[in-house]
Amino acid sequence: MLMRHVVVVENEALLRDLICQSLEAAGYRASGAANIADAKRVCDVLAPDVVVLDIDLGPGPDGFEFVEFLKRTRPNACVVFLTNLPDSRFAGRPPQVISKNSAYLRKGQLSNCQELHDTIEAVLNDSAGVRHRHDLDPSRPLAVLSRKQIEVLVLLAQGQSNARIAQGRGTSIRAVEGMVSRIFEALDIEPNADGNARVEAAGAYIRAVGSKSISV
Repeated sequence: MLMRHVVVVENEALLRDLICQSLEAAGYRASGAANIADAKRVCDVLAPDVVVLDIDLGPGPDGFEFVEFLKRTRPNACVVFLTNLPDSRFAGRPPQVISKNSAYLRKGQLSNCQELHDTIEAVLNDSAGVRHRHDLDPSRPLAVLSRKQIEVLVLLAQGQSNARIAQGRGTSIRAVEGMVSRIFEALDIEPNADGNARVEAAGAYIRAVGSKSISV
């Protein structure tokens, strides 16, 4: 039986090692990379069949930027995104950025390692479907928000004032106030004058994507 090579791109060392160990126990050859630079070096040398990668990899290029590189250099390599982000909009990308036979798994939605193994086999066999695309799940966290609302919610979660958000987005404070109000409504958060609504909205974002996804 042909041993498939999987490169795991994950900046959390413990998780990266656990995934690699799980893949090796399942009969794959697994190599880890902590960031995009490491991933490029590994892929240049080892020509993987599949790349399993996070999107948010800390400072520097993200997972989507690496996939663009991969398409140019290893077009036959399959891609499985393994991330906390509910969908690509949380990285400022449209849903179309994920190609047809790629998979998108949310870490918090996996119940065991076998789901990852099954997904890898699905992309290798060109049989990935909706069940391998958690980003298309209508019940995913914050699915009710638009891409622009998500962008504003990120800034709100960073603790930015309406005035600062307006300045950064090149719009008016009134427009931002309206956007924030619609975010509260979509998340079923009761607006109030003491700031608790903003804290609650920020909490909803952090629960959806994890605190490491917030950077100022």
